This record gives sequence, structure tokens and C-alpha cells, in this order.
Amino acid sequence: MSNYKYIFPSIFERLHNAKSVKSKHLIALRESKHYRLEKQAVLIQGFKALKELRDQGFEFKSLIATAKNKPFEDKEVKFPAKQVIQHPDSFPAKSYYLANIDLTRKILGTASRPGLHEIFAEIALPQHKITIPGDRIVVFDKVNDYESLGTLIRTAKGLGWDSGIATSNISDLYNDRTIRASNCSSLTWPHEIIGFNHLLNFFKKHEITPVVAEVLPKDVQEAWSPDYGHFNTKKIKPDSGVWFWNFKDKKVQLPNKVALVLSCEYHGVHESLDNEIRVSVPLDPGVNSLNIASAGSIIMAELNRLFRQRAINKYQK
Repeated sequence: MSNYKYIFPSIFERLHNAKSVKSKHLIALRESKHYRLEKQAVLIQGFKALKELRDQGFEFKSLIATAKNKPFEDKEVKFPAKQVIQHPDSFPAKSYYLANIDLTRKILGTASRPGLHEIFAEIALPQHKITIPGDRIVVFDKVNDYESLGTLIRTAKGLGWDSGIATSNISDLYNDRTIRASNCSSLTWPHEIIGFNHLLNFFKKHEITPVVAEVLPKDVQEAWSPDYGHFNTKKIKPDSGVWFWNFKDKKVQLPNKVALVLSCEYHGVHESLDNEIRVSVPLDPGVNSLNIASAGSIIMAELNRLFRQRAINKYQK
């Protein structure tokens, strides 16, 4: 082996261990929801994700490349770390750092399974504000399963649902597992936190009808579908789309604007929504319920179909 040592650009500062101020800061960003919100920053991992966020104009507070402490040969530093080290201007950031793989794992967590030449960045949180909501929004009420939350966000964005609302910080859209499951959609999809003390007024102001996703109960005598009309719930088949019930004194029809409320089954929906319309996916008797990600995704797709069919019917008239 030669005596040659790979020379890192002086713009990169080496992080030596997890006890340094910067390392502690990065670890806290991953571990603490409150710290992320206080610092208005989040960690994002991976060349592809960072490239997409860079192209969308996200602010990079710091960029970290994973590399050996003392590589002797050029080939010991590989893509994507090498790309960033050789061309830091391709990812403009306020500061640049180096970390070995052991420290990278401590910062990102073992569940992230970082590569030997991983890159990751501290990115400023976007400032989302829903000023004029569209005709389809999703409301997350105490959805605290990170993977399910991320899947729902990715599905909502993919299916063209305009924006989202979290009723509290319990639904953590910037948790690292949520971000991974959403494929970074939780950063780019417009959303904000609106508590129940303001949420119903928000719906009223924008003429939005909340529709709560819930398991179809056996004791409800009748439900309604835009496809089939009124039916006794005992006769509803599993392959018949979504069904609406609990209309109370509301007009039985597909709302013009919908806020689909999704809540973890364990917590249940907020009591202020007790009198709002319910929507359900009928299931085979051998299946009690679906997880929130599956149910929510199916309902969003079905509501898209119903909205599209209504638009076609209006056009044909």
C-alpha cells in the first residue's frame, strides 16, 4: 500500500464522535419531535432524496458525507459521498461535515441502514399554510403509527389529494420513519396543524364536509352509496365500494368538498365529530377491520372515483 492519503477539501469539517456539539444536535433532530420543531429542521438521508429536495428549492443547513477517517487511496471514497466531496457546490449548504460509518449510524439510527458512503443533510422545515383548500383534504387525528402515517401521506399526494391537516403533534409528519415511508412526501405535501378548537370553524368557513372513516357497524340499519343507493347494512357486499352513514339531519349525497378524517382505532375519533358523516369499506365477515393505512388508501381511491364519476355525469348533462 502506498503512503498516499486522500485529501478532503478544507470546506469539510470532520465530526469525530457522538459527543461533539454538532453530532448531539443531529442526533437530537432524529430523536426528538420537540427539538425538530424548535430548530425547524429535519434530517434527510440519501442522494436521490436530497437531489429532489435541492431541485425543489429546500434550504440545506448542513450536509454530511460518510467517509473513512484516513482513507489511503482514492477508491476508498465512493459515490455518493465522493460526488459531494468533489463537488460540494452541487448541494449548496451553509456547512459541510464528514463522519465515519459508525458515527453516521449513531446519527441516523440503525433502522436507517446507511451505506458505507452515505450522504445526509439537515434541511430547514418548509412553512406550509393551507390558505385555500381544494375539494379533497385528509385529516390525521392521533395517527401515531409512523409507517402508516407515511404511507397515507404518500398515497394522498400520489392520488391528488390537495393537502392535509394534523389535529395535534401526535401525528408526527417529520419523524424519520414517517419521512422514509412517505418517500419525503411529508416535506413536500402541503399540511398544517389545526386543533379541534379551530377545525370545525375551518370546515365551515371553506364549506368542507368532514367524513370520518370508521368500521361499518353491524347495528346500523341503513347505509348509502352513490352507486347503489340505500341498503340494509346486512346486505352490503365486500366488493361494493365505500358506503356512507350517520347522516343525521344532513342531506344524503356525496359532499362537494370532503375532509376525510382518519384516526387510529385505539384512540378513536374526537367527540366533536360524533355527529358527522361516516364512511366505511365493507369487509368479509371473517375480517374485523383493516389497518389505517390500508383503509385510508382504499377510501381515498374510491372517493376519487366517485368525484370523477360525478364530474362525468355533470358534463354529459
